[in-house]
Amino acid sequence: MSDGGPGTRERLLQAAREVVATEGLEGLTLRAIARRAGVSHGAPLRHFPTLASLLSAVAADGFRRLVARIDDDLARAEAVAAAEGGRLDPLARLAVAGRAYVRFALADPGVFAVTFRPERVDVTDPDYATAGYASFQQLVDLVTDAQATGWMAGERPEDVAAVLWAHVHGIAELALHGGLPAVVGHDDTERLIALSNLVTLGVETPPVPDRPTDRPPREEQR
Repeated sequence: MSDGGPGTRERLLQAAREVVATEGLEGLTLRAIARRAGVSHGAPLRHFPTLASLLSAVAADGFRRLVARIDDDLARAEAVAAAEGGRLDPLARLAVAGRAYVRFALADPGVFAVTFRPERVDVTDPDYATAGYASFQQLVDLVTDAQATGWMAGERPEDVAAVLWAHVHGIAELALHGGLPAVVGHDDTERLIALSNLVTLGVETPPVPDRPTDRPPREEQR
């Protein structure tokens, strides 16, 4: 059982992602993480002073993966539009970003749960703060581009971004915890995302090819 070396830190982060994916936040302890990583119970404290600091690293990585996912979906949607002789307007890009957010949550609910639970992480961690800011700024930039067309002109882009974020985050949370199927009678989250974009943006959501990991088997979702 090796507790040292630069590889141990990444093993602990991967173990934390696996524990939260299989056992949820209630099972996320330093002991459980160490056991999953195959290190001694004291090993996590040699790399992270607290559980909150370890989870900050997981969350920071989650923010970066979310930004990359949105950027990738935007590029793929632009490619589809270009193949059809068109291009995405700023509101369509916001629609794609909103769908990418929900798809990210459904594909990796464990990391999503940690990333957006500031009470469980060390919010003073510089890497966490930087990654979180970059994630929100990505949305603010998309909103600013849309406002340049006259949409929601005069509103603070940060305020508009916060409302759009709350909208898609709510869909993601309710879908993950079974609230939406319980009231609408189906689990077609894609349809609900499309309706959300019509309600908030007034546009149809441009097509983006599905990924194999977009919808994990239901028994793996928590």
